[in-house]
Amino acid sequence: MAKRIGRNDEFYRDALAWMGYRFAIGISNCGNERCRELVESLKAFQGIEYDTPEFHALAAEIANYLKRKKIKDVMDLSNRWMERDMMWYSVHYSVGSHSYAGSHCHDIVRFGREVMSQERKEFIAYDIRKMISNQLNYPFNFHMPTEGERRLDPIDLLMRFMTENDIRTAEQLAKYRWIEVKEGRDGSVSYETRLEDETKKASPHTFSWTIDDLLGWDDLAKYFDPKMHKRCRVRFKGEEQVVEYFDSWRRKYGCEDEFPYEKLKRPVDSYEKNPQICTSICEEFIEEDNI
Repeated sequence: MAKRIGRNDEFYRDALAWMGYRFAIGISNCGNERCRELVESLKAFQGIEYDTPEFHALAAEIANYLKRKKIKDVMDLSNRWMERDMMWYSVHYSVGSHSYAGSHCHDIVRFGREVMSQERKEFIAYDIRKMISNQLNYPFNFHMPTEGERRLDPIDLLMRFMTENDIRTAEQLAKYRWIEVKEGRDGSVSYETRLEDETKKASPHTFSWTIDDLLGWDDLAKYFDPKMHKRCRVRFKGEEQVVEYFDSWRRKYGCEDEFPYEKLKRPVDSYEKNPQICTSICEEFIEEDNI
């Protein structure tokens, strides 16, 4: 087994910084509405005069914040935010990169919980689902509802579409010119599709090149988002236990004329310990699901 890289390992920080600046170069949010709001807030703080009641109230609030977060000083806070932001940049570089950086999702499982609040984790989960959705737009023309990634998982919905329409190959999926997910007011999901006028050829490696490289990131998003977690009661060797898990997918190889992916239940605690090993709950030991 390869040696695990620790958070304090120099290679971890080097890799994080490298992926971070590779994504960040050229980014500009000057016209962003959120950016303008932050600028206006900054101006309000800059207008506070030294040694006034407003100044002391602000200083006390900052001191209380640092104490609540167990932060030693402002520099410690800056370092935490820097690592958090660099991790976000690295996610945007890695998702869909089709390189060794694709396995960065496994690193974030271990390091993310050290530098991210739960609120931040849920934001990252939503952001990952958005990026996965963008990756599925091409070459599959698979489209999610606006802001649908806050509630729905693109990989789950694509797999459902493929199984319902008996799609087993990339060539069969490529026959659809348009696949749009429709979400009803009651939470129901349907699909609006348009077929190609003529058969469109697709690379036989499209699944491997697109879907397979996204499965690890889909797992990370589900792990970070408690809304995607479920619980089941299992009995094994006479012992009963309630297990928290999330639904996952993995590629099946050597299965011609079959649906090429299988669904499994990944225990949260096992995933935390080693996200690279695809452990799952054996269905025959489940006595009650969705409890």
